[in-house]
Amino acid sequence: MEFIIPEPHSAPYQFRALTMIARAAKGGLGQPQRALLDAIQQVVMETNEDFETLKEISPAELALGVADPAQALQLIRLMVVVAMADGPPSTDQVSLISGFAAALDVDEPAVKVIGHLAKGRLLRFRLAFLRRSHVRHYFRNHYQMSGGILPVIQAILHFRGLIKDDSEKASRFRALKHLPEDTLGHQFFHHCVDADIPFPGEKGGFPEGAIYHDVTHLLSGYDTSAEGELRNAAFQAGYTKYDHDFFTWLMAIVLHAARVNVTPFPMPNIPGLLGHGSLAMEMLRELERGNSVKLDLGDRWDFWEHAELPIEVVRERLGIPPRGASVSAP
Repeated sequence: MEFIIPEPHSAPYQFRALTMIARAAKGGLGQPQRALLDAIQQVVMETNEDFETLKEISPAELALGVADPAQALQLIRLMVVVAMADGPPSTDQVSLISGFAAALDVDEPAVKVIGHLAKGRLLRFRLAFLRRSHVRHYFRNHYQMSGGILPVIQAILHFRGLIKDDSEKASRFRALKHLPEDTLGHQFFHHCVDADIPFPGEKGGFPEGAIYHDVTHLLSGYDTSAEGELRNAAFQAGYTKYDHDFFTWLMAIVLHAARVNVTPFPMPNIPGLLGHGSLAMEMLRELERGNSVKLDLGDRWDFWEHAELPIEVVRERLGIPPRGASVSAP
């Protein structure tokens, strides 16, 4: 997913539109929206506007200020995130985003998807969201890595606990605990055990084509708390190159900011989470940081080729900057 700093002449146009989306929230301009707008100003727009007094902007005027298609797409995606900052979006927010998207000639599926949520069509929202989400890529990646549909079916059945555990596969992962403590493999073992995450081949365990998500937690340096998932999802979206890139980030926004559970697992419900501390700022920084990674770990990246390497060596090879380091967008 691209991370673009808009041209100086375009940024004020974009920020006026984002402010309109924030103000149209069901509860108005609350702390989560304020924190997110402030973070977008500092990290993305590089502006210093007073969003309390900014004038509204029409779709036609916005189109005059945003000529680059890549910037237009990023802007609409940021609008979707702002609309989901503290609960499901309002119908007014979705209407505004739809108008801006039409004027900018942007066809972002997430706009229609969150429209179902705004209208209370929860089943249609869940189905539409999951159809677009990165979860389907986990199985596609597993298919490409394993070389056939049968291993994918077996992985699904193991995940659901419908067939006997693959003890040989699970044992290979459990053996990672014997590697030196600084290796990626050893730390992956403890990450899964500490977070009570089943290994591939066990009931509830994801297919091997999906473990790069938990490897990403290790490489980004974030835990599986709600705050950690928001930061890590932005980092993962930053390095993702496929059509599910935005939905990778949006999944965490839906679960932990909008507090709509689209998974079969219980999720924490923390109102106003994006308004806590510097979380919104850190989330956007991680999107920028992930954008600097040299390759997409979801594109058949081989965990086993790196398991015995020190995790710092893996980070260096992938070009992952330290947390908090200044990153220049490409």
